[in-house]
Amino acid sequence: MADKKPNVNLKIAVAGGGVGGVFAAYALQKKGFDVTIFEKASKFSRFGGPIQLASNALSCVNSLSPELFEQIMGRFTFTGTRKCGIKDGIRNKWYSVFEAITNLAEWNDLPYTGVIDRPDLQEILLNNMNENSVLNQMGVSEYIQQDDGTVDIIVNKGTDTEERINGFDVLIGADGIWSQVRSQMWNEPDARPGTCTYSGYTLFAAENIMPEDSVFFSEEGYFDAGYKVYIGPGKYFVTSDVGSGRIQWYAFLALPAGTKARESNKEFVKEEFAGWSEEIHACLENTPDTIIEQRDLYDRRPSVLKSWSDGAVTMLGDAVHPMMPNLGQGGCQAIEDAYAITDLLCDINSKSDIPEALQEYYRKRIVRASIVQGISRLSSDIIISSFSTPFSMEEFLKEGLGYKYLRPASILTSYLQFFLPYIFYGQFGYLYSFAPSPFSKESIQKLVKESLIRNRSEAAKVYEALKENTQTFFSAKSMSYKQFDMKTEEITDIGEAAAFRCSVEDEMCIIP
Repeated sequence: MADKKPNVNLKIAVAGGGVGGVFAAYALQKKGFDVTIFEKASKFSRFGGPIQLASNALSCVNSLSPELFEQIMGRFTFTGTRKCGIKDGIRNKWYSVFEAITNLAEWNDLPYTGVIDRPDLQEILLNNMNENSVLNQMGVSEYIQQDDGTVDIIVNKGTDTEERINGFDVLIGADGIWSQVRSQMWNEPDARPGTCTYSGYTLFAAENIMPEDSVFFSEEGYFDAGYKVYIGPGKYFVTSDVGSGRIQWYAFLALPAGTKARESNKEFVKEEFAGWSEEIHACLENTPDTIIEQRDLYDRRPSVLKSWSDGAVTMLGDAVHPMMPNLGQGGCQAIEDAYAITDLLCDINSKSDIPEALQEYYRKRIVRASIVQGISRLSSDIIISSFSTPFSMEEFLKEGLGYKYLRPASILTSYLQFFLPYIFYGQFGYLYSFAPSPFSKESIQKLVKESLIRNRSEAAKVYEALKENTQTFFSAKSMSYKQFDMKTEEITDIGEAAAFRCSVEDEMCIIP
């Protein structure tokens, strides 16, 4: 789609400046449309943790703009090239390794899954857009569709800064799970919670820097494992490398909505995972209490009876298909949405074609988005309600009939181990089936090599800073690549020497 141009000039409003909204605005603007983002926040700030971009999303990005893809790769960390999978949270043994993530990317000539800091991704997109493309402190509260097919929007309704802005050809609601656009389109009494429901899970999350000699790395080093899912009865714990020496962790707990930790989030999570792997507790011990965040997880059922589009108004991302984070597909599906909208709007021959084009967008996306929603929710439900500490016949024979894991859930978990690889191949095979831009194997190898060199260098700088000050904690909220004063040096620890330099001005590492 890189060379595709629109047949009709359109003036488009995007409600919401998150990843989905900004990517949609960038894609549409790159094609030549007049696009404005209306964002309720006062300014863009480095807020939010890492976001996973799987092979399917990366293919969409490259198909739209190879230049944008290269910039993203400059701040990208591949996790799909490493050992990823499920571990027994009690015994700390690998239960199932996700070979499908790596193999399916290779078989389909796609780049591997990885992560990028959400603020970095938004910053890259915004830097590639026209000046004044984003209007801050202007949240879309309401829209009015006119008889001539245009859309007027009202921002900041009920405040001193309320304003009506007229004459848009298209409005895209990318305003998140508590979408005002969805609330109006579907006649919901209130955007929160609207048709969204509590998933049954609350999430604690933070990121930290683990010392190189930590017990966390007793089996795999920092560059050996991508992410690990520690399973056990009624809860699970996830860790992931997110670049620059950092580890992101998530604790999923099946608790009622509104459940709050007591005085200390850290102590609460430690108690919840008492008796679990030392790796989990090493991760928790090395995290300051003040940076641990908690949020209840909401999602919603697929909208098979309600279209995402009405006239010249449509929606994308969390506004219509919020997902549980297990598959890391929330942002990826929003990117696919934006790709589909851009492609269809480029094909129209008249503004009168807009409503049908947006209905076609809904028809093209509803099945796939619903399936991914379902898989994401099912994965959470199975892990929480069905998984337990696996039963071990070897341990049972040694310890006798009183062995504590001789129970239905543990026996089921032990048998599921043999079927999971096939399930993962089916699951990720479907996710990667939407891939409009294949790659050459040589280009993928080059990307992985460049990412590894950069990540090793950044991690070394962070570890050095940590040695000098044990209270140094880098996070996505405050981290900037300008903190790293890299100079030309030799990297010899990946099998061959490779010179690199990092330009502080453009914040990109370049491999000759």
